[in-house]
Parts: sequence; structure tokens; C-alpha cells
Amino acid sequence: MSEQNHDEQAAVPVTGDELVDTFPGYRNPEDISLLERPGRPAETVPSADVLRPELAGPLEHDLYTHQADALEALARDEHVCVATSTSSGKTRVYALQIARNYLEARARGEESTAYLLYPTKALSRDQERSLNDLFDELGLEITVRVYDGDTERGQNRKRIREEADVIITNFAGVNTYLHDHDRWARFLSACDLVVIDESHTYTGVHGMHVAWIVRRLERVLSYYDADPQYVLTSATIGNPGEHSAALIDEPATVVDEDGSPAGPRDLVLWNPPPRAREDERSESSDTRTGAMRTERHVSREDADDDRDEWRDEDADDEREAEDAVLERVPATVEAPRLLSHLTYQNAQTLLFTPSRKLAELSVKRASKHRHENHYYTNPDRGSAIEPYHAGHSRKKRHGTEHQLKTGILDGVASTNALELGIDIGAMDATVQLGYPGQRQSFWQQIGRAGRGARRALSVLVAEHRTLDQYVVNNPDYLLENDVEDAVVDIDNDAVFAQHLRCAADELALDVSDAGWFAERERLERAVEMWRRAGQLTGALETGVSYVGPPRPQQSISLYATAGEEYEVGLADGVDTKHDPEMEPLARERVFRDFHEGAVRLHQGQQYEIIEVDHGSPRPSVTLRPTNAEYYTRTRTDVTVLDAVSEESREIGDFTLHFGRGRVLVYHGTYDKVAIHGGKKREQGIPTDNPPLSMATQLCWLEVPQAVEDALIEKYREFSVPELEDGLAGTAHLGYAGGLHAAEHATIGVAPLELMVDKRDLGGLATLTIDSHLDQEAAVADETDAGMGPGIGASTAAGEDDAPQNIAAAEATVREIAMDLDRTPASGWFIYDGIEGGLGFARAIYENYEAVAERARNLIADCDCGNVGGCPACVMDEQCGNDNQPLHRGAAVDVLDQLLGNEDVDALEEYLPDGEYGGDRRPPLFYA
Repeated sequence: MSEQNHDEQAAVPVTGDELVDTFPGYRNPEDISLLERPGRPAETVPSADVLRPELAGPLEHDLYTHQADALEALARDEHVCVATSTSSGKTRVYALQIARNYLEARARGEESTAYLLYPTKALSRDQERSLNDLFDELGLEITVRVYDGDTERGQNRKRIREEADVIITNFAGVNTYLHDHDRWARFLSACDLVVIDESHTYTGVHGMHVAWIVRRLERVLSYYDADPQYVLTSATIGNPGEHSAALIDEPATVVDEDGSPAGPRDLVLWNPPPRAREDERSESSDTRTGAMRTERHVSREDADDDRDEWRDEDADDEREAEDAVLERVPATVEAPRLLSHLTYQNAQTLLFTPSRKLAELSVKRASKHRHENHYYTNPDRGSAIEPYHAGHSRKKRHGTEHQLKTGILDGVASTNALELGIDIGAMDATVQLGYPGQRQSFWQQIGRAGRGARRALSVLVAEHRTLDQYVVNNPDYLLENDVEDAVVDIDNDAVFAQHLRCAADELALDVSDAGWFAERERLERAVEMWRRAGQLTGALETGVSYVGPPRPQQSISLYATAGEEYEVGLADGVDTKHDPEMEPLARERVFRDFHEGAVRLHQGQQYEIIEVDHGSPRPSVTLRPTNAEYYTRTRTDVTVLDAVSEESREIGDFTLHFGRGRVLVYHGTYDKVAIHGGKKREQGIPTDNPPLSMATQLCWLEVPQAVEDALIEKYREFSVPELEDGLAGTAHLGYAGGLHAAEHATIGVAPLELMVDKRDLGGLATLTIDSHLDQEAAVADETDAGMGPGIGASTAAGEDDAPQNIAAAEATVREIAMDLDRTPASGWFIYDGIEGGLGFARAIYENYEAVAERARNLIADCDCGNVGGCPACVMDEQCGNDNQPLHRGAAVDVLDQLLGNEDVDALEEYLPDGEYGGDRRPPLFYA
């Protein structure tokens, strides 16, 4: 070992090798991968080369090259996206641009203001302090203030609007404040910089809303003759330029060559060890299909996450819900042990958990591990560990942040609230409880560890699920240069229509809005729709004004596409201290998770839903706290109807389509599942919900007839004795199980290529794709005012004539299949689980080969040894068909043919002379 390397090793309390060597208990070397990331020196540019002397002089350090590049692009009047690593000084870019604008405006005797838009309130207040400190250091009288929902109303708000040079807020605030833009006239007319911080977080539904709020803001700024530049700061993503342009509707110069220094890093991929099988296993868990992945009204941090949350808080013997061949210690147990061990070794450590409850639970488990293991002779050493999440008061969060920065705390178990740029200093180590879903988030989280050029340690503790097992079994994936693309789709008409009303309320719409705010035809159709609804009046030539209910901005939820929302409140007589303070819920989420009789966990408290009011003008959910010994899981059935292909392309002999269609989702029954042991206490309890009809975007793959024929023969002996409907032994079942497994795996690995949440995707494998298509291909001509699917809940295409139950819908599909005069294609659908679509199905359509290759490798490389797979490959806990039938071998064969890994001649020996399964194959389809 060189002297330099020795010094680097000595500078970190524990290295990756030392962690493996010192952690108590035997470990199989195959369960651990140790990757070493080299450090990099800083690359700098003298500040005086870029900045005027009065700014360059007071700066203690030179600029990093990426800071200099960004500032030079801004000097050329370009919009800029800075996409570099965590703690690389991105804030300094726009801070110095604010300072430049201020000095130039002062020389002209004018004002200069800047609007800074952050994703979280905690981040806003952290940046307010640091920006004010910087401007004081530069000797500039620039006033920075936060203006959001927590800002004191009245004179304080008025003073900020009328006096602040820099205002920090969030997009929920901008959406609201645009209604009263006349109160902001002084600030808006002088605005020459808009900053969108952590822009990579704006994807999916949230990204759609942000893109339209930016366009509405741009209209108002233009009204006040302001033409600001935009600075977007982003984690490393695959398409920063394209994503930035989608958000701001302007091209942006991308600066992604990071000049900041980084120390070397030991990256440990840690698969928890196998453990003894339990004699009594819990039944298979969630039979939900996840067919409609709910629109979320909360941040990722607040999203429901059932991992381990319902289990005994003091027991390490949780049973995995999935009956996998290889059983491992849950990551929810192993990760807290590692947190405990690292802090014992004097490494200040940050553990990232997927939910608030697990943050709290992990601290308890870390302490339990420390005190029950004789390895730790001094259990009190390094034991100052606290939880951190948005459920804590602001005072408590700030106290935890301060204790981290000052070294009082040895460790913290946090949600992703600390993933973003909150100033907590630099840690020695990070531990991740499960793969966070995307590489950009992975690198963002582990970037919180590393003090200057010192070596850092990061540990990923894998869960026994698809993404985690793929990552730990393919460690090079994390080191690939191609990071996931962020997806923002402004084609969703439901979201567009909501923001059009708001835009008309803020300033009358006219012909000048055509072309840039929306294409003229789309604009006219939306105006006509709202005019018919009595909410807009006038024409584009003379001006279109809003005449609907006051403040349409208040009807927008940044995490939902449709306007219908359910307020959440406590039952009469319940102490208000139990108020869950939940955001309004989308209708789809109420139907799935908040039906009457459901028991939900929120911030560690169980709540029973005792009433759901669907019919009033303000729908509501009423709940009360409970301490039930069970929780509920909703069963969901799904089918695809009336799909229409808008684009198609060939992949070898396969045909891939993208289009729109209707997905019928029925959350018809639910089960009560015991918290301890996972046994189902009651099954099939009716929810009394009607089916939900969702017009959305889909892509689907058609398998060539020759491939299908051969695989039906190859796997004709496969059967599932317990399968219902008399199909247990049909000759087509093995092949259908292969399509079903391929569909699960394709959705499961989509986040490896794209910044998507698989809960926002649904799928359906089918032997008769044609019976799910619109037989007249006329959906587009039947939608209200030509707006297309997704204009809103009340006008969704096909809502009125949808089958009234899932059985009727499935019967319709089967009837169509039997009446077809051609041999239907087989394959599988993937659809966006959001009304109107998210753009995810389109992104998968455009990247299908890459996604399919990931899926193929995931299935083929899994060592579960089970024909039907396991949760690490093809089982999905949200499968509506209880993960039956699934066939890994048939799935690999289909994907090999798709990718060209195998020639069709390889299947020639299986090609039949006749037909199978009777005169016609059965119209099987599985979600």
C-alpha cells in the first residue's frame, strides 16, 4: 500500500474491508460486493477571470470549473441547467448571478429581484440562512426572505413582497400567489432570475404541474415586462437538457462536468444473509394488482410504504410475506444493525429509510442490536442516534441538523428528507435501507458522506425484491455512465385543462397565447370545453376570461391529474390531537386504500376509515384512531379496453405499439391480515366500490405467431392445480405464464432505465391482444370537444358507457375474442396508472429494448430455482392474480426472441403440426 493510500485509509474511521471483517457473524463472500470509487481533485478557475472585482475579491476560494462555466453561460444570456454531484456548490452559481444582477441594476438606478423555487420548506429555510450569510460576506445589501404557507400573514407578507430582493418559495405557493399577481407587481416587474432548485425531482404528475405553473408564471412575468433567465440545479440525470426544456419551455445550456473535489469512496453492496426457513409461513401477501398506481398527494417521503411497518417493533424474526425459495434476513433488520456497528466504530453515519415509521423503528433496532450482542463491550459508545423526518416539528428537525453538523450525534435514521441539499455537514458513512429506485437518487444519498478529500463509506443493504436484487447481482450497473432519464409529459389534457382555467383567471387568454402556451387547436378546444361548462367566456380574438368559482388555483393538487379530491377528517368526538393532517386524497387512492373498513397506518398511528362520502360537493373520508391487530389489503381486478394504436414499430418480428385506451380497475374486495404472522383473518370483504374507468397511455408488444406456437408446445405440460376457472391444465398456460412473468419483470426494471415509480405503472398479459383493442379505432373522434382522453374525471372518455363491473368487462373482452375472424396476437400491455397518462408508457415504448434486456437478465440470473420465480425476479406483491401463473423459462424465451439473442430456428423443434388447447385458444389475461 502506498503512503498516500495509507493516509487515505487512516482518514476514515472504518473502510469497506474493515466493515466486512469486523461485523459480527459469518458472512458469505458472495453476498457482498466491494466497489472502490477513486477520488478526484478540484478543478478551479480564478474568480477574477469570471467575476467583477467587487465580487471576486471577498471570495475565499476560487470557482470550480462548472461554476465558472455556468456563470459564463449566464453572462451570454443563456438559461442554464447545472447537473453535478451533491455538495458541488451549485447554489453558489445562482447566488453569484443574483449578486451580478443586483450590482448591474444598482448602477442603472433600478431594482433586481430573483424568485427561488425549492422542493421543500426545510430546504428553503436552510438556503435562506446560507444566502444571507454569503451576501453579507460580499458586502451586498441583498435581502433574502422565505414566503410560503408558514410565513406569517398580514403585514409581514406584505413587507416581503414590497421589500425583499430574493424570495424563496415552492411551486405550490407560486400556483396560489399567481392569482394575486397585482400584489406582487413590484417584485415581478424587476425579476430577472428564476431558480428551480433540485429540478430532477419534478417528474411524473408533479413534473407536469410544475411545467404548467412555470408557463403560467412566464405569462404573468411577461405582462410586467420581465424576461428572466432560468437556472435549474439538478442531480445527475440522463437527459438534463431535455428535461429542463420540458419544464421551462426554453432550451437550457447543460453544465455537467463537475469540477468539485471528491474523496475516494468504498461502496459496499450488502445482501442480507440467508436465515432458517420458518416452519409456518405467512400466506402470500398483497393480492392487489397495483393496476392503478395511485396519484400521490404527498412527497416521496410521505408516500405509504408497507415494508415492515405493521410488524412487531421489538422482534427481529419478522417473516417475509413472499414465499421465496431463498429467504434472507429483511433489510429492515439488517440495515439498523449496520448503523449500530458503524457508529460503534466511530463513523458518523446516516441511514436512509423509505418511510417515517422505519426511521423511528430503525433507531430502536440499532439500540437493541448493540445491547444484545456481546461483540460490543461498551454499548454506550457511539450510541447517540436519532430519527429525522418531516413528521417532526421544525424546531426538532433544526435541532437534529445542528447536532449532526456539530458532531453531537453519532448517527441519524432519516427518510429521503436529508437526500436534498439541507446543510448537515458531511458524514463519514451512509447506509441505505433498500435501493432508492433510481441511480440519481442513489448517488444523491451517498453523496452526503465524504469530508473533502477523505475516504467515505457507503453501504447499500438490499431488500428481497426485483430492483435491489438486480443491483446487487449486477454491481456494474451503478457505475454505468448512462443515468435514468427524467420524464415530464405535457400532453396530459386533464392537467392542461386545469391550468388553462387558472391562466385565464390570472390574465385573459388571447391569440398571443397560441403557439407557445399551447398549440392554437388545443387551446381552442380547451376553451370551448370550459365555455360549455360555464367557466370561461369570450373568444381568443377578443380575450377569454374566467367566470367560474373563485380561485381555481385552489382546486389543483400537484400530485394528481384530476380535480376530484377527498378531504380527510376525524370522526366526531375524537380528540384533535389525533388529527393526521393528511393532504386531500385522489379519488383513485380513496377507492383503493381508504374505503370504508380499511385500516391504514399514517405517521406511526393506525386509523380506521369509518365513512366515505362520495356524493357531496366536497367528498370526504372520515377516520378514527385504532389499535387493531390487523391491517387491510385491497384486492384489485383490471382489464384493458378500447386501446388504439397511435404509433408502432418493429423489433425484429415483434410489433410494438404506443397509444391510448381505457383501463377498467375494480377495487372490489379487501382482506384483513394479522399484524403478527401475516395470517388472513377475513378474506373477500366487499368494498362496495364501483369500478374506475381510466383513459390513459399504453404501450403493448405483439408476439409473432411462430414464437407463440413453439412456446405453447414447449411448455404445454406446465400446470397450476389451484388455478380457478378450469384452466389449471390448459396447454396454453405455460406460455401465458411466460407472458405474465415478462410483463411483471418489464415493469419491475423500468426504473433502472427511467425515473419512474413502478407503482405508477400497470400491466396486463394476454393471449388475445386484439380483443382489448377498439374494434372501430374511433376513440379519438368520440372524446369531448376533441380534447382526447384524460380531460378530467367528469368527461373521461368512455366513463358513461363503461361496463359497470369487472366481470362484465372481462366478459366483453372474451366475447370479442371468440367473435374475431382472425387469429389474435398475444403479448402484454404496460400502461400509465394515472388518468390521462404520465408519459411513462411512451418513454418505455421509446426505450423498450433496453428495458427488455434488463428484464431478461433479471429473470435468467435469479438463483431462486423456482419456475414461478420469487419476489427478486418476477413475483409482484401487487399482482391481481396472486402471482399465478408465472413461468420464468417461457419469459426468458420470449425476451430472447425479442432481443435477437436466439434465432427463431432455435424453436423449430417445438413448432406444432396442429393447434393446441382446442379449436381456439382460451382468452386468458393476467394483470
